[in-house]
Amino acid sequence: GASRMVYLDQGWDPGETLWYYHADQGSTLMPYAMLVHLEQADRAAPFIAPEHLTRYRFLIQHATPNNPDALPVGFARHEDDVGLTCAACHTGQINYQGTAVRIDGAPAMVDMIGFFGAVRASITATLADEAKLARYVAGVGGRGSEAERTAAARTSLTTTGEWFESYLTVNRSTTTEGFGRLDAIGRIVNQVIRFTSGPENSVEPNAPTSFPLLWDAPRHDYVQWTAFAPNADVGSLGRNAGEVVGVFGRVRVERYTSAEAARRGYESTINAHAIVSMENTLWGLQSPQWPEHVLPAIDRALASRGRALYQTHCVSCHALIERDDPARRVTAMLTGIDVVGTDDTSARNLATPFIPTGVLEGAVAWNGGTYGSRERPLRLLGDLVSRSLARQPTAALRARAAAELHHLASGPRQGQHPTNTPENPTAELMGYKARPLNGVWASAPYLHNGSVPTLYHLLLPPAARPTRFAVGRWEYDPRRVGYVSEGEVPFVLDTTVVGNSNRGHVYGTTLEEADRWALVEYLKSL
Repeated sequence: GASRMVYLDQGWDPGETLWYYHADQGSTLMPYAMLVHLEQADRAAPFIAPEHLTRYRFLIQHATPNNPDALPVGFARHEDDVGLTCAACHTGQINYQGTAVRIDGAPAMVDMIGFFGAVRASITATLADEAKLARYVAGVGGRGSEAERTAAARTSLTTTGEWFESYLTVNRSTTTEGFGRLDAIGRIVNQVIRFTSGPENSVEPNAPTSFPLLWDAPRHDYVQWTAFAPNADVGSLGRNAGEVVGVFGRVRVERYTSAEAARRGYESTINAHAIVSMENTLWGLQSPQWPEHVLPAIDRALASRGRALYQTHCVSCHALIERDDPARRVTAMLTGIDVVGTDDTSARNLATPFIPTGVLEGAVAWNGGTYGSRERPLRLLGDLVSRSLARQPTAALRARAAAELHHLASGPRQGQHPTNTPENPTAELMGYKARPLNGVWASAPYLHNGSVPTLYHLLLPPAARPTRFAVGRWEYDPRRVGYVSEGEVPFVLDTTVVGNSNRGHVYGTTLEEADRWALVEYLKSL
């Protein structure tokens, strides 16, 4: 535990931070009153009690005007519902000797699926226990007799419980994500399937990835691990709208058979203006600097030795940028999975499957032609995103204006990556992106799937990296740079499981031990 909290200077004022923590982007996970008044499954304490939500590593907040019920970072009200917003998965914390350091834009430690299971269990327990249900009904309040309110509560709880049951069932996988990771793309694809052909056609989300860090994200020409969506023009709005689809925005898909009809777009809960505002706010976010007032000071002489090693072993993929240069831009450096050698499940899952089009079969496609009976997931995601945004054209104008203002272009992707051919139309997806490493000290565990606990371990040959390590504690290891990962609690990441491999990225792994420590010391300074 920590007895004091510090924030770092990352370019945001407290108002921007608080707004970002609870801004409504259109996610509708469950009724707001339900989350606030549910009890824990096995006791009469509130479900949203801080000590309970901390179990899933949500970051606790005091009540504020835009968060009157003191929900954790990343929960946002959407009309009568509550949903998740970017900050839930992209706000980090490290604890060191009793001090907590909150880091905006850093990967969260949340166990999202454990949390969903707990919600389902609480709903089930409330429906099964008359006393629990009575307390819930009294908490929610409202009009009508007690019998009418109880019947309405039963209906609402049953419907929501069935949704959680369905979500957890169709997203079952032999690979458990645990803390700090999610197969976000697989789960977004399954939401697209839910809206088009039905959840029974879901794919297995067995390629967990770490939550990417957000500083400089708007300045990248391509953002995702596999760099499939450009940021230029209205690209950032499309990318973020796709994320809202994944985190329980609702889209009403319609089958349009003419281009003229298709212009009507789809009704959705996606809050496009808020998404544009979020992206514009991110332009002001800077990477965190190693907090020497909390963590041990950087050994500058050792780091200086490490800088030369970085130039030799790292800089060709991980460019050096000034964290506060207003003109900084990031060009995606993509490396084919055959070259980088890291776990290929995430890239392969995106490139290979075709999914049923369901209601969209034969409809006019958003990017030309008509839909067949099966299509690639990204094409159908593009359909939901572009047609939902068609209902909010002024948001698209704002996104385009921001891209022009910041001279944001999408050029050809750099690096050693395959290019698409008629025979292999998804070759470009078979690679992972390297990004600048400013603030990398705050983004453990490492590799795209979080399969290596610390920077020190990443510089070891793959065979010498830990095959099992614990994740889910905030306590920080400033020497090896990452979270404390010994032991078996609260969750063990097993690198022999599908999607969890810690192989590849052998750059710098042949260094002498003294040089390895010098490079780690330099990485703290970025």
